[in-house]
Amino acid sequence: MSRDRYIYKVLTKDQWRKFQRDAVFQGSPVDLADGFIHLSCADQLKGTLDKWYADQDQVALLQVDASKIDAALKYEISRGGAEFPHLFADLLMSVIGTHWLVSPENGAYRLPDNLHAN
Repeated sequence: MSRDRYIYKVLTKDQWRKFQRDAVFQGSPVDLADGFIHLSCADQLKGTLDKWYADQDQVALLQVDASKIDAALKYEISRGGAEFPHLFADLLMSVIGTHWLVSPENGAYRLPDNLHAN
């Protein structure tokens, strides 16, 4: 059973366009290399954005209903000893909401106020 009702995936603009076109996301290059789709809980997003997306001027933040992917979802120890949600399947259009994040000049994204952890 998943821990958070909503979990998150960050996509580049090109990855989002492909996801919209295909209605399925098979993973970023890092996801494909690791064999699963990396996701984040709400409280892990800042670190994910800072580590992997600081060079992007804009990203799509996908809010995913974890209950729709629960069978293929595992929480595993990752960065800093924290448990991150990993999806061992393709991500279908089970997206609850899409937020566009624009990076300010200092590269620090501001997360939307309406993110839901549970």
